[in-house]
Amino acid sequence: MSLPEPVPGPRHRRRARAAALAAAATTLSGCSLLASPTPPPAAGPSLAPPGALGYVVCPTAVTPVELTTHTAEADIPLPVRGTPALGDFAIATSPDGRWAYVVTSDGVESHSAPSASSTPPAVSGAASSAVGTSSTTPSGVALQNVLIPIDLVTQQAGAPIRIPGQGGTHAVVVLPGGRTVLAASGSSIVPVDTTTRRVGNPLDLGPGRTIFGMALDPGTPTVYALVAGGVFPVDTSDATAGVEIPTGLSVSSVYSPHGIDVSPDGRTVYVVGQGGTDFGGRLLPIVAATGTTQPAAGFDRFGIADPAALAVTEDGSQVVVADAANNWINPVPVASFSDPPPPVRLPDGPSGAPRSGTSPSGTSPSGTAHPTDIVMGPGATGAFVVDGFDTVLPYAPGDRSFGRPIPVCSGASSMAVGPAP
Repeated sequence: MSLPEPVPGPRHRRRARAAALAAAATTLSGCSLLASPTPPPAAGPSLAPPGALGYVVCPTAVTPVELTTHTAEADIPLPVRGTPALGDFAIATSPDGRWAYVVTSDGVESHSAPSASSTPPAVSGAASSAVGTSSTTPSGVALQNVLIPIDLVTQQAGAPIRIPGQGGTHAVVVLPGGRTVLAASGSSIVPVDTTTRRVGNPLDLGPGRTIFGMALDPGTPTVYALVAGGVFPVDTSDATAGVEIPTGLSVSSVYSPHGIDVSPDGRTVYVVGQGGTDFGGRLLPIVAATGTTQPAAGFDRFGIADPAALAVTEDGSQVVVADAANNWINPVPVASFSDPPPPVRLPDGPSGAPRSGTSPSGTSPSGTAHPTDIVMGPGATGAFVVDGFDTVLPYAPGDRSFGRPIPVCSGASSMAVGPAP
């Protein structure tokens, strides 16, 4: 089944959730997703710890983190060759906590022209997991965008699934039910059947529309795709993109997959970036039902800002923004949205030196940080800030305080949260 090209018109229809999501899964995959059962539970005890878990993705590994005890578990190696560019990998978990999915690239980038035979012909959406395009180096090592499934019961990564498209791999989401994963590959949204590993036909948003983040509406079959300067509402029930919602905001230099989020009630889409006449840090609300932008909250009075990521508290009362330029958290109460309070600076590094914004280099100089992501844990676990190097910082939105740093894999970029499998 082919995906239609994007068509104009907003896609904010409210539908019966079960029927719509079933239709979404079937349409986006390019094949039937409901004909075969979901994977059976693994035999024997789970190797995963109990309780809520966070999964931090790095270029070549994923670190599980116990959110209640703030304990990091053993890394899960990723079966990739080469080192993806920082920010070019993201992670999401299935609703039942059974699986995690990493979108990234595999191989080594070639700086020479590929041979005429190096790019495989186009394959239909019902093809096997070998679908994709690649650029082959003289040594035969190709750069290929991939989706990597991770069995969180056995704590092992499976073989990469090749996905079509070229360009950044900055975002990934799992649809409710866990049967379909949507991976960002350049300007395309690529559906993958998690049971059969089959790749559906991509939905391309157009030239220059690289996808930097995706967020699911909790009550409708809509996923919001963040691009530089705008947001596309995508109706997963018929695989069409609505009219772009202009934001006037750039995308953070750290390419966080969580520069966009939806409020728990589904009424508001929040986007962060730089904009305005002074190109300052902005948090922009969008009315989900109409696609109308509302006045933004600004951080100009606190200094030059590069808001990288945001997370909405479970009760929807506060939006917490991670600033990659100043290494602080901007807590924004919804009740006083236009007048955010002063930011909360990240704690000093292990040497006692102030943390300072630097470009990620794959190493973590003593006392430095470069926040790249923030996610909200369930219940009283609070929020968690990925520092862009090798640490996750717990943050309590209620009293605006930080917990002890949690060491994770090197080059940490993105984090996802899920229940124990």
